[in-house]
Amino acid sequence: VFAFVGWAITVRGNHVYDRLSGPRHRLDVSISAAGDAARRDLPHGLLGQSFSGDGKRDGKRDVYPAAGRFTTSAMGEGAIEGTAAMYEVASPHA
Repeated sequence: VFAFVGWAITVRGNHVYDRLSGPRHRLDVSISAAGDAARRDLPHGLLGQSFSGDGKRDGKRDVYPAAGRFTTSAMGEGAIEGTAAMYEVASPHA
């Protein structure tokens, strides 16, 4: 757990269940705000906008099939302003 003034970030290692290929482990990250930490500054970015109000964020959700391949379509709509494509950058260090 990493703690800042009004914020807590928890990172936990976990197994990748039903793995077909790729990494055997994953990191599960949770972020929580205490008090008015999320409202002190103007929220920006994907995480900031998720905490920008008092109300529940209820955006687009994927419906996962019981079996087979699946491609996500829910990309933060409802929790962010605009679409996920608006947050893409030209390179990892842009």
